[in-house]
Amino acid sequence: MDINSLPLMAALKKRMAWLNQNQAVLSENVANADTPGYKAKQLGKQDFSQLVDDLSGGDQAKPSMKMRTNHERHMTADGGVAGKNFKVEKNDEGEESLVGNNVVLEEEMLKVANNQMEYGMVVNLYKKNVGLLKTALGKRQ
Repeated sequence: MDINSLPLMAALKKRMAWLNQNQAVLSENVANADTPGYKAKQLGKQDFSQLVDDLSGGDQAKPSMKMRTNHERHMTADGGVAGKNFKVEKNDEGEESLVGNNVVLEEEMLKVANNQMEYGMVVNLYKKNVGLLKTALGKRQ
């Protein structure tokens, strides 16, 4: 069995892919901080409900992660499969310099640090889940 076929592991893998692409966009912003006329970019936010929809879509090859309901007040989750590519958007926030550049280096570096912390957290979650699977299979870590 492929470990990435488990819904939680697939969600963590997708989050890591988003964080990787976000790092690339932030790096491009930092690299072009002094480029005249460059407009900062940002990656579209990753939506948790989209992750759930991706994992519970109608495709039989994907794992099932549908909410179970056993009471009339429980919520149901019915959704389609969303796109796999992440959307890069122009960031029009921030003030523009005299040369038309709107990249604020300090803000971009804070975003890079935050992205790095989130990536480390997701990697640790992935490792912990692999450890739990090994324990469940009776293998020592």
